[in-house]
Amino acid sequence: MNRLAHHQGIHKFFTMLGLALYFSKPVMKHLVHIVDALTTKGFAGTLTDLHHWSFHPNHRTT
Repeated sequence: MNRLAHHQGIHKFFTMLGLALYFSKPVMKHLVHIVDALTTKGFAGTLTDLHHWSFHPNHRTT
């Protein structure tokens, strides 16, 4: 799976917590993108900001 460098640390932390046992790969990918967006400077708490700051490749309505 292609990941940004800072996504690898987030994914490693989730794996260490054992979340990969409970969630599928697409769900884990979404969680990584959400945590990335939440921790980005300038995040105001809107869904548009969440999509913009997460660098997710899909349109936010998909």
